[in-house]
Amino acid sequence: PTFIHHDTMGCRGDNDPLDVCDIGMRIVQPGEVRPIKVLGVLCMIDDGEADWKVVVIDAMDKWAPFLNDIEDVDKHLPGQLDAIREWFRTYKIPDGKPPNIFGLEERFMNKKYTMEIIKECNASWKDLITGKKERELVEQDEEVSKLVRKLSKSNLLSMVMDETEQTSRASAFQSNDENDDGALSF
Repeated sequence: PTFIHHDTMGCRGDNDPLDVCDIGMRIVQPGEVRPIKVLGVLCMIDDGEADWKVVVIDAMDKWAPFLNDIEDVDKHLPGQLDAIREWFRTYKIPDGKPPNIFGLEERFMNKKYTMEIIKECNASWKDLITGKKERELVEQDEEVSKLVRKLSKSNLLSMVMDETEQTSRASAFQSNDENDDGALSF
């Protein structure tokens, strides 16, 4: 919540997990873990906060062999990215809120850029969950500090630490951890 990415028009992060938009045709169950291919990202500005929307496709989807980067989406599924952007622009209007705006001139950024965003967000999340960030946040925002303490006392912390250890060992964000087809599992 305190980090300002240089491409977000001066907006801080939204203190939420990254949002993932799977453009595949497969229907999955809530909470189901699937291997995915990261394609790109859209920087939505929601209530003055950066809210990254990561575009992915299920690695087992029929379109997955054809989609390896965001440019491939326009090539093989024309209009899909425009539809995604417009949905994110307007989905809060029925609640009486104004349309959302976007950073980066409303462009979807490529896979390489997206992987950097994922790394940055993952590092910030680890700092927040493990309490490292709490020490810095106490002076800035007591409510965030209370949330971190609450999460630290929950079972979530042990699950996070187990996941963090596994992630560290697997180095999930290095190219040698991608499947042969470039898929990552989250």
